[in-house]
Amino acid sequence: MSAQTDHRISKWERIIVLLGFSLIFCAMPLFSQIPDQFKNLQVLPQEIGKRELLDTMKKFTNALGVRCQFCHIGEEGKPLTTFDFVSDEKPTKQTARVMIRMVRVINTEHLTKVANKSANSVQVSCMTCHHGENRPARTLEDILAEVISTRGVQEAIQEYKSLREKYYGGFTYDFRDSVLNRLAQRLDGAGKSDDAIVILKVNAQVNPNSAMAYFFLGEIYLAKGEKALALENYKKTLSLEPDNPFAKQKIDELNKP
Repeated sequence: MSAQTDHRISKWERIIVLLGFSLIFCAMPLFSQIPDQFKNLQVLPQEIGKRELLDTMKKFTNALGVRCQFCHIGEEGKPLTTFDFVSDEKPTKQTARVMIRMVRVINTEHLTKVANKSANSVQVSCMTCHHGENRPARTLEDILAEVISTRGVQEAIQEYKSLREKYYGGFTYDFRDSVLNRLAQRLDGAGKSDDAIVILKVNAQVNPNSAMAYFFLGEIYLAKGEKALALENYKKTLSLEPDNPFAKQKIDELNKP
């Protein structure tokens, strides 16, 4: 190993150490705002320490995508010493207690009865259902279906784009092409073929390699008697999935004299 390499490693080691100290010092003001004794603990252990309490609260806020004032009386940006953590005024705090008890029962009573339970068995947490949302996260398909039924398909497209811009790359919503394909089939089955076509076209735009988006477009156009458009979309399916037997069959049928 060269002297240059040794110098580079020691440099990065110093940077890592400095970053570590920076994180510690940044956390110190927050830690100092936590009281030494806690009141009105009803579901958390009475003997819980400051560090454990802070870590527990961080898990809650991360899982729900909220800040302290979501459950406690206080103002954003103000020191935690100004918060009234004892108060039970906010309904969200009461709900949080119910949810904590529910998670505890699931993990300690129900999941312990699962057959062939291993040491690495999954346990539920707030994140399991909330995925960064203050309400348990609904599926993207259900959200868009509700928007379509109440405000129309164009509003649903705007909602989809907004959610995609905000959450894409995370785990709150599933943005795979299959979600919009299912939504389109759901709409088509409910007699809303025109809305289904709009959704599939959006799917093809944001997921240009979705062979099934084009296949379902072909299916809807064929059902509507628009054979030229059906053939066009079946061919697009085949260009993306050359071995797709269903697209081949449809193309052969439409090409028959």
